[in-house]
Amino acid sequence: LGVVANAQFPSIGILGDAFGGWNDDLDLITVDGENYAGIFTAVAGQAKFRQDNAWDINWGAADFPSGIGTQGGVNIPVPAGTYLVIFNRTTGFYSFQTSFDVTYKVDVTNYLANNTLAANGIRVGGNFASFGGSVAAGAMVDWSPADANSAMTDEGGNIWSITVTYPVASLGATQFYKFVNGDWGANEGTDAANTIAIDSCGVDDGGGNINRTYTLMPGTVCYVWDACTACGVSVAENAIANLTVAPNPATDVVNFTFEANNAAVATVTIF
Repeated sequence: LGVVANAQFPSIGILGDAFGGWNDDLDLITVDGENYAGIFTAVAGQAKFRQDNAWDINWGAADFPSGIGTQGGVNIPVPAGTYLVIFNRTTGFYSFQTSFDVTYKVDVTNYLANNTLAANGIRVGGNFASFGGSVAAGAMVDWSPADANSAMTDEGGNIWSITVTYPVASLGATQFYKFVNGDWGANEGTDAANTIAIDSCGVDDGGGNINRTYTLMPGTVCYVWDACTACGVSVAENAIANLTVAPNPATDVVNFTFEANNAAVATVTIF
């Protein structure tokens, strides 16, 4: 298995008096040469997207916060603010987002084999308010699983979830959290032998308890209670052998090699 990180794609930038002028592009980032994104702060003004720092290929439209940019189209009106800017080079679709969603899920199947579900169900506790976290009903409160806005939803199959909305300014911040059965005292990370500590997907809070960590970006994260195992994943420690990663550390190309211990089809996920 080889992971190659040096593919070359067209450069896409955004520019205009909303972003410092019409001469220098602010470059967006891509992993596929089609979808581009970046976080930028604007003053009230106008903007356009263009390719390879030249006006030969450029996109614009009259719509905000989203629209379909056309080649040589009009300037995009942009109010002052900080935005997650998303652009599709193939379709011309663009979006200026001031917030993003993270869905946290937990599989409590193993936990409920030896414990009783609390009357108010599974909750989540963490420093959500510190990063402007909110749910549909309103703002969240730091480290308060008893608060109504910390309640998770039973999806069935022992999976519980909560979707938290954050302001764009919180992208990349480290969220600390843990899952709670009802209220404190019935929560993850209190047993020194739990695999959140062993597998290092959490950190000690200084009092001997382990908190999960998540680098804030849009998406869904799902774990088994008190473990680093992803939901629905059966972990077989002996599934592969002789794993090597080289070079390590790496800045460009990294190669993973291993031997499979059986003939079954497997999915490899790299975090």
